[in-house]
Amino acid sequence: MKYIISLLLFPVALLACSEDKDEVETKNLVFETSEITVNVGEKETIKIIEAPSNSESVVWTSDNETVATVFFGEVTAKASGKATITATMGEYVAECIVTVPEREYKLVWADEFEGTELNSDNWSIEVNGNGGGNNEAQYYTDRYENLRVENGMLVIEARKEDYEGKSYTSARIVSKNKKDFTYGKVEAKLKVPSGRGTWPAFWMLGYGSWPSAGEIDIMEYVGYDPNTFHCALHTANKNGMNGQNFKGSQTFDSSVADDFHVITMEWVENEIMGYDRIRIFIDGVESKTFGETAQLQDSGDWPFNKPFFFIINLAIGGNWGGIEGIDDDIFDDSVLYEIDYVRVYQLQ
Repeated sequence: MKYIISLLLFPVALLACSEDKDEVETKNLVFETSEITVNVGEKETIKIIEAPSNSESVVWTSDNETVATVFFGEVTAKASGKATITATMGEYVAECIVTVPEREYKLVWADEFEGTELNSDNWSIEVNGNGGGNNEAQYYTDRYENLRVENGMLVIEARKEDYEGKSYTSARIVSKNKKDFTYGKVEAKLKVPSGRGTWPAFWMLGYGSWPSAGEIDIMEYVGYDPNTFHCALHTANKNGMNGQNFKGSQTFDSSVADDFHVITMEWVENEIMGYDRIRIFIDGVESKTFGETAQLQDSGDWPFNKPFFFIINLAIGGNWGGIEGIDDDIFDDSVLYEIDYVRVYQLQ
């Protein structure tokens, strides 16, 4: 995005020069500094100390607005990384490199899924055929066939079989009343199954009734859309029931089920001007930023400031996963959702 400002209108704000220097014709566009460091959520102004004596306007740009934006020389740091801020005045150009350092996090909890059994201090296994509230086709069991820990992985396997009135089985685990967190960085390494009808997810819920308690879908995948990961937030007034939930996605060149991916959520309190931010990354690339606003804050429709617990599940079919039906041929091979680890970090 470009911002243009006339030097004739704002000489004091842009030029740090004395009246004596006004009489000297300059042939350069010079910043006060060529490098600055700005923490996420903070602002700093880049000053022009020399400018050509002409009537050209200044055009401000950032080459990486994910990291830092610029507005009339005022830089706002958005996320860790580097960005080059450029001021252009006709043929004259000045640049400043902005470094936004990574936040310093410490690991506060992790499940590496070692050993041969699911850690019951961290997780409960849900057993039911309720369809997850989404008309899903599976029965969730606690059987070894559907849920196991092996080779350093949590493995959820969906199967085509008649069981308790359902035609499919799978598994779902929750950390409710065992492990919950407010703010921080959440990271999981996982591999989703391929095939039309699969609907694996890694998500969080707040305590209380849905949707007012809030839902954070860190990762969802539907097999009929093989190249895309999805993420979303649900609140009392903006949720899947009314189709107004906040959502984002990231699309790859090939099926995301071909390999493991690192899914990251950065959930930061008061990041920008007193408002929270939730960012989702896939393999280090940002998919979406969800931001609290004054309107959401005033209406109480931002429940993401209290403890949330984890859910990991593999659904079959359902309102979203089954839109294009279920391909039963995928069950000729094992339909596996594999999770290498789940880790939670919080700011130092």
